[in-house]
Amino acid sequence: MSTIVNETSEVQLATHLRHSSHRVPDVIAVPAPNVDPHHSPEFGKGKHQNYSALTPDEVDHFVNHGWLHVPNAIKPEYLSWADDLWTRIGYDEHDKSTWHSEYLHLPRHHEVPAEEFAPEAWAKTVEICGGIDMIHPIRERYYGDAFIVSFGSADKTLETEDAPLQKRSSYHSDCDWYRLFLDSTGNAMTVVHVFSDIPERGGGTWLCEDGLKGVCQYLYDRPEGLDPPIDGAHCKHCNDCHIFSQIKAKKGDVFLLHGLLPHTAAANYRHYARIITNPHVCLAAPHNLNRSDGNYTLLEQVILRAMGRESVPEFKPARERAHWYPRNAGFKRDYAEAELKRLEEAATARGRDPKSVDSLYQKKGTKEWDEYETRNGFREPVGTLLMEQHTFGSYK
Repeated sequence: MSTIVNETSEVQLATHLRHSSHRVPDVIAVPAPNVDPHHSPEFGKGKHQNYSALTPDEVDHFVNHGWLHVPNAIKPEYLSWADDLWTRIGYDEHDKSTWHSEYLHLPRHHEVPAEEFAPEAWAKTVEICGGIDMIHPIRERYYGDAFIVSFGSADKTLETEDAPLQKRSSYHSDCDWYRLFLDSTGNAMTVVHVFSDIPERGGGTWLCEDGLKGVCQYLYDRPEGLDPPIDGAHCKHCNDCHIFSQIKAKKGDVFLLHGLLPHTAAANYRHYARIITNPHVCLAAPHNLNRSDGNYTLLEQVILRAMGRESVPEFKPARERAHWYPRNAGFKRDYAEAELKRLEEAATARGRDPKSVDSLYQKKGTKEWDEYETRNGFREPVGTLLMEQHTFGSYK
């Protein structure tokens, strides 16, 4: 279930837009007064129609909303990676007094090719991107267990009202490792892999659908691009937006987001471990927003639709493109050795050889390690690193 809400509307009229047999989630829309969220040039129909993994409804949903829900898409053997979570972080699953942090971003110990991890979701990803040749053959082509865990707190369980969506300073898109232009594809898609059920008020990510327009305009107006840390500078307008969706999901679900779709973490009012990962899809070349045949990819159609344009021939980056070591990897990778030590100690306690622990961090100095480092941008020049776990941001 996903809900689109307008917090400024005084009359809470909910209109069910669709309920399809292939389990694209129900959408409840409460549009803001005088706002037509679907007023744009016609996209998604009659163009780039060689789809076999995507249904017509899914094409329409992605182009018009900027995201897609793929239920029950992760193979069960990879969901079991979360079984080691509590050992890795040193918390007692059954004693919440040991949950010392409300929010954790963790490093990756395992990874497999994206098409192996979630085959159905990957097939849809390929079609959204315009074909396998459009996707970068190396960068972020594997998915893993870099968990993002929201625990909530005992205090939050007492709160009866959610923090207002339009009073948050934490809206952003994921772009902390490259110079961001309107046509950038360093993060063409943000992916959410769900490793635990996410119920109502359970910390599901908020998506700001009508924020896409402002993001695209901000980047169009700045052909010089934005260098990290951007800190959501291109998403400040989301406080004036009206159409928000929240991820509510079952364990094993996948959400595919356009890379420019603004989103923000949500408070977990249920005080349980909400577990997701948040990898990305990188393309081999920038978006082409001026195709002579009009045969735009779905990713390009989302941008053009948000801008109300059929093409954007005049846009040209004013600086060269650049990539850096991922900023957020600083504090996450700093956790890795302590996590590995706990995993090895747990193996010893069970009578196993500690070297039997399956972790990428056991493979330093090997070809496998070098390939992992390259795939994830850890061979890029180091710019500014974030060495402390970031928080939800200000909601007030």
